[in-house]
Amino acid sequence: MQDYLRRSRLGGFLDGIGFHVLTLALCLLWFFLLWGARLPSVSAGLALYGMAVLLRKKARDDLVARKEAQLRCTIGGEMALERLLLSQPERANFEIAMLLSLRHALTLLKTGAEGTLCLRGGRKWLISFLQLPAACAVGPERVLSLQRDMRALGADRGLLCVCGKISQEAREQAGNTVSFLPREKLVALLGSANPATDDQLVALGRRKKTPPPARWLPTVLNPVRARRYAVYGALLLAMYLLTHLLHYALPGLLCLALAAACRCVPGREEIFPRDEANEDILWESLKNIKNKP
Repeated sequence: MQDYLRRSRLGGFLDGIGFHVLTLALCLLWFFLLWGARLPSVSAGLALYGMAVLLRKKARDDLVARKEAQLRCTIGGEMALERLLLSQPERANFEIAMLLSLRHALTLLKTGAEGTLCLRGGRKWLISFLQLPAACAVGPERVLSLQRDMRALGADRGLLCVCGKISQEAREQAGNTVSFLPREKLVALLGSANPATDDQLVALGRRKKTPPPARWLPTVLNPVRARRYAVYGALLLAMYLLTHLLHYALPGLLCLALAAACRCVPGREEIFPRDEANEDILWESLKNIKNKP
């Protein structure tokens, strides 16, 4: 979203004014050069300016619609990917294989927890969706597990759909038998079939947590800071007495007021208040335990 919201409102408003002024000036200048400074030149220039504005509006509407569709596909793909990460392995493997069969000539033969066995061009493919979060990297052990499943099912090639990064060791282990479907292509594949709807966008906005309110008042009026405020206020007032400048007096009075306010605020209660008698008993018991043979 931030790629489309880089300019401020004032910048966009000024850009719009500049476009209209420049376009109108160029349209009028064009017909003034052709026909001279006459009334038909002004009317033709205004007509050409209107056509330019309409064309710009049409182009901007198409661009916004295209970006909105792309954004809906991206958000829908991310939501579908999140749902597949929490679903059963058989269902996740089947959905990925079905979406791939819509783009490629795939014939689904068998599906299971290890993957979906497909037929393409006379060769058997085992398509497996690896349910790992984006923060985890795919290691060679995952590729080796897929290769074992391929040998058990008689598959010639394997396709491993991953959500995170792919390590170099995993690529070396894959060789020419296993291919990878990275997260970007996986999101595009899921988003093309599951674009985000208006209801999903509203629900996603509700899920987004609002930032907690800034709790600056308890930090500023912490009783521990009272002595520091008092020292700063006394030093600033001393500088005021020496220089007779008001920009020392006002911060000094503010620091003294903060010190007084910190004294009035009760201190924070401890979750586990200390009990010195109980601490002594526990310490003696611990020493007795250590001294036992």
